[in-house]
Amino acid sequence: MPSMIDIFFLLFGTAAVVSGVVIAFNVRGVVTRRVARVHKKLELIHQANGRLEPVFVPFTGTAGYLRFLGVVMIPFGLIMIVASVALMSLHSGTR
Repeated sequence: MPSMIDIFFLLFGTAAVVSGVVIAFNVRGVVTRRVARVHKKLELIHQANGRLEPVFVPFTGTAGYLRFLGVVMIPFGLIMIVASVALMSLHSGTR
């Protein structure tokens, strides 16, 4: 019987891999929509403050940065899944 930590690692590892793939490969335009929302929010803040210069988008709001985070999430999710399977095999061998 797997423990709660095994299930936790398996579920969150799977979630990290799936969301990493979705973000890294821009499935259904997730990254594009996120970047558009960030840009629109920054434009509204600039307008509210009365600024006339172009909007400066920080590096953390760019599509390349978000896709990089997706690529980083995939191997760490896989590591969590492997750790979960290893813990499950350790637990099953002791009984």
